[in-house]
Amino acid sequence: MIFDHEAAILARLAAKCAPGSRLVGTFDVIDFTDPATIPVVCQVALAKVDPLGQTGRCARANLAWHVCVYVDIHRASPAEKTAAGVLLSAAASALVGWEIEPGRELQLADGPETGFDGRILRLSVAFTLPAFFVGS
Repeated sequence: MIFDHEAAILARLAAKCAPGSRLVGTFDVIDFTDPATIPVVCQVALAKVDPLGQTGRCARANLAWHVCVYVDIHRASPAEKTAAGVLLSAAASALVGWEIEPGRELQLADGPETGFDGRILRLSVAFTLPAFFVGS
């Protein structure tokens, strides 16, 4: 269930963001030391399962997703750097308030701050999605 949601989020981004945008998921590795890796990559990753309450064997939670655009600053062209900013904005616009299933929509949330390690820049937004778990 959780990663079905990730697949739906990635499909939504593929449909709403610029053609050719590199989109990857939680279990994908971004290796900028590999020259075959393009210098701008967007990763959707499960960040947290936040419990909201439980009654018996039924639990409510928020699934927190980070949508991060990583840019290899030293390899990215000026056009690719611009595209990275556009990609972040397009991803946020595509997901905010999107009803992934009837009655369940993504909500903008706190996410990781912009980060830079001297080579890789991380731009990010975050979303939560209500989820329900039933024990067996």
